[in-house]
Amino acid sequence: MPLVAVVLSLYSCATAQHKAASATGEAAIAFYNVENLFDTIDDPRTMDEDFTPGGKLQWNAVRYNEKLLRIAEVIDMLPGDLPVFIGLCEIENRAVLADLVQQPALNQSSKKAFYEIIHADSPDERGIDVAALYDPSQFKNARFEYYSIALPDPKDPNTRDILHAQGELGKETVHFFVNHWPSRSGGQMESEPNRIAVATLLKSKVDAVMAQNANAKIVIMGDLNDHPNDKSVYEVLGAKEQPTSTLYNQMYAMHAKGNGSYFYKGEWGALDQMITSVGLMRSSGWHVDATSAGVLREEKILFRDKDGVARPSRSYAGDAYKGGYSDHLPVFLKLTK
Repeated sequence: MPLVAVVLSLYSCATAQHKAASATGEAAIAFYNVENLFDTIDDPRTMDEDFTPGGKLQWNAVRYNEKLLRIAEVIDMLPGDLPVFIGLCEIENRAVLADLVQQPALNQSSKKAFYEIIHADSPDERGIDVAALYDPSQFKNARFEYYSIALPDPKDPNTRDILHAQGELGKETVHFFVNHWPSRSGGQMESEPNRIAVATLLKSKVDAVMAQNANAKIVIMGDLNDHPNDKSVYEVLGAKEQPTSTLYNQMYAMHAKGNGSYFYKGEWGALDQMITSVGLMRSSGWHVDATSAGVLREEKILFRDKDGVARPSRSYAGDAYKGGYSDHLPVFLKLTK
């Protein structure tokens, strides 16, 4: 898909008092794997039958509306003003995003804002996509492109596309790459070639931007389904733990300390990551430092078992509906000027 100007539906609140990032000197960026944001309608082109009223998960309008409310609530809980740009994954289609941006928490809270939508269908067999919301009063002249890749497994070559969005924040161009890499289904090592393939594609696109401008301001975000020290991220993409690296992984130190956004087999890990270019690590204009990223870990969006162990409060545990938020916690990044 070619790089095109974004001309998309606008949802706004006429009385919004949201301060512009250029005026406050700060801009919040976020990423959230929302865990299966599906509507209730069966799409014959994808494997979404479970998320229908007659499917095994008994996904209905009440549960769908509760899910929208939960996601908007989490976005509103992020530190500071509502984010200028929010990367999302596990989105079924554009319609669910249109419903999301109309939620009261995004349009009628004390942090009033309005968002435009970036979305395109990917070839993922379940029909889940990467997408983004952005505030057009702050992130201006937005353009986007999606990059597709065929995985090396001939039996299952389809995966989510990579979203590349760019626009002007203040008077500076900022690039966002939104990702949802292939899962670890079948085992981490067995599935690693799939993530290496996507990491290789992403590296080529980032390198192309930096070939035009070595100081380009780039944020790579997403559920990478690998940790910061895994081969796909550390070696192939080249996102390192030193702030002076060409690509700095904001989540490396957090993961090394046993923290992160995802809980699996008794351990937290940083599958959801924020990676910044060297151009953003410099003090001129919009910039970040080595501690600009974080994970939203509010008690409200956690579930604690009988031993008090916390994990993300998810919508489903197996086939059982729990009415939670997501199996991932959102990650965020604060840009300062």
